[in-house]
Amino acid sequence: MDLSIARFLFAICMATMLFGTQLEDTLRGGQTHHSYLPPSSLKPSNHRTNNPYYYLPNSKGRYLGTSIGILGVGLLVGVTGLYLMPESVTHWDRERFGFRSWLQDIQIGPAVDDDNFWLNGVAHPYFGAVYYMQPRMAGYSWAESVLFSFVTSAFFWEYGIEAFVEIPSWQDLIFTPAMGSIFGEVFYQLTRYIQGNEGRLFGSRVLGLGMIALMDPIGFLVRDLGVGKLFGVKNQNALQVFASPLGVGFSYRF
Repeated sequence: MDLSIARFLFAICMATMLFGTQLEDTLRGGQTHHSYLPPSSLKPSNHRTNNPYYYLPNSKGRYLGTSIGILGVGLLVGVTGLYLMPESVTHWDRERFGFRSWLQDIQIGPAVDDDNFWLNGVAHPYFGAVYYMQPRMAGYSWAESVLFSFVTSAFFWEYGIEAFVEIPSWQDLIFTPAMGSIFGEVFYQLTRYIQGNEGRLFGSRVLGLGMIALMDPIGFLVRDLGVGKLFGVKNQNALQVFASPLGVGFSYRF
């Protein structure tokens, strides 16, 4: 990747961060609560504490590290699946897969690809949102999450795994992190709303958990399926049960 491309990606990243700061403030609602979500769910002092459904990790770094590990495994499994798919769908030339092809591709790219709208307009922004959600749910800011999404999509995917089989794409370098970060912040606010509502969406806990799993499948594994506990990641709002001479008591971890 030459210097001009790096400068361009940096400019896109900064523009997304600046736009995202305004978006985040709008979604949070501030003191005026201008938002499409109920104000009580965006500033819910009573929902963010003493609510085991509102997940607050005991360690931001450990949560993000666990998410990155799952993300890495998932991407490797995903690229294997894409490699096995018909070339008419992926436009990947399996015969040129290898390190030499990777070196050639990163020197040539980026280029404009001819992928269909489903891949460029839907799938890539969705995965950009999934990248974004990992540091965001861990407790990092919008700007830090945008940066993570750009680094992951540009260097780990476009100039990493995917460059083994095709030239890096301009559309993917822009749409994946930029649109993904915008969608990701909406996903984040909706996830927090559902958690603040005790895991319910439209009164249904099944619908709420299903929507969370769709918006953040990696986080769903970490938080809701207990994978994070295997690596020492715990919910600070989790209800604790303890025994005492007076009987059984309950408390919340802070």
